[in-house]
Amino acid sequence: MNTIAVGVDLSPESEAAARWAAASARVGDRLVLIHGFAAAAALQPLSEFELDFDVTATRRAAVAHLSAVAARLGTHHPGLRIDTVVEHDFAIPLLTRLSDQVDLMVVGHHRPGLIERLTTGSISSALSARSHCPVVTVPYGNLATGGPVVAAIDAEAPSDLALSAAFEYAVVTGSPVAVVCAVPDAAPPAQIESVYARADALLEPWRRRFPDCATTLQLVNGNPSRAVREAVPQASLLVVTRPRAGSTFAAWAGSVARAAQHHTRCPIAIVDHSRTS
Repeated sequence: MNTIAVGVDLSPESEAAARWAAASARVGDRLVLIHGFAAAAALQPLSEFELDFDVTATRRAAVAHLSAVAARLGTHHPGLRIDTVVEHDFAIPLLTRLSDQVDLMVVGHHRPGLIERLTTGSISSALSARSHCPVVTVPYGNLATGGPVVAAIDAEAPSDLALSAAFEYAVVTGSPVAVVCAVPDAAPPAQIESVYARADALLEPWRRRFPDCATTLQLVNGNPSRAVREAVPQASLLVVTRPRAGSTFAAWAGSVARAAQHHTRCPIAIVDHSRTS
């Protein structure tokens, strides 16, 4: 049994993320809807005006909202156990802390504004860089359904956890897996053949483990961030790795994972490259 957590606020994007998580759950999995509501209280000391922030009323409203979301999900997924958590805390530290207690964290990715495009200021981006478990971000207006699960791998430093996430989701949804591996533009034929052979060998144990899951391997040229996005544009899920937790801001800001999160229109699973389970 896996525990899947979803960060839920009052936005339609977060409820769409909850629907995605519920649809992706397997029989016996547990879904936890999480909401933090500390922001308004934190502004009180900074304001010259008296802010009317009633913690009890705010908690009551949050509990009612999560209960309504859970009820709607339960209508379509009657066998799924759904719990709710409401805490007086900021969303990012709350979700980061609880990510150590769950198997997967799912959040909605809002339409990016200018500041978000230039920084890592969104909750989904900040959580993806810090989470202790894999994070799936479901983008604004996601319509990606029915396509293959795409796993972007590095033949020199593969991630078993990323491949495991790709194949397990593919089994749940009945999707094929398309594995994508980038090679430099100027790579000679011998190097291309070597990369393909290594990547193909990496996939062999997964093909044996999931014999009913159709699998393809594709090499792509050029900038990895762009090449991976363009390789399989109809993907239903893209699985990528990120720099290990605790890496510098520059490492995350320049990563393939962050670029994909900001420019890809399908859900993206982001896995810490240093984690093995």
